[in-house]
Amino acid sequence: MEAWPLLIRLWRLQRALNEEASPCMAEHGLSPRELMLLAFIEYRPHAGQLARELHLPAPSVTHSLKRLEKAGLITRKSDPGDLRRFVFRLTDEGRRALDAGRDCLIERMRERLGCLSPEERTQLIGFLDRMLEGRR
Repeated sequence: MEAWPLLIRLWRLQRALNEEASPCMAEHGLSPRELMLLAFIEYRPHAGQLARELHLPAPSVTHSLKRLEKAGLITRKSDPGDLRRFVFRLTDEGRRALDAGRDCLIERMRERLGCLSPEERTQLIGFLDRMLEGRR
């Protein structure tokens, strides 16, 4: 299979999942982008790290972080190791929103995976892991 048709399918699947899960996520005050920001904040607590990790423009990340902070889902504090930047953390409400938003997305993915047998699902995960690791 050529790379381009696979890339198209992966992109379409991600877009479809986000579109299908968006109404559910909105009930918890999140967009798909904001859900991913909340999911990555624990591992990348600085705005610049989040932008690089998620391949998003820094101004878009900053705007979303401000909205999440205003909504009470994250806190922002000066980084004690570098007072020029901030450290972002989930609040308890942010953790609940993350869990609920994740459940929305997982449920849509489970629906999509329903067309595969358990063996096919295992193979798919193995194939994707191999591709992520860059090995044959």
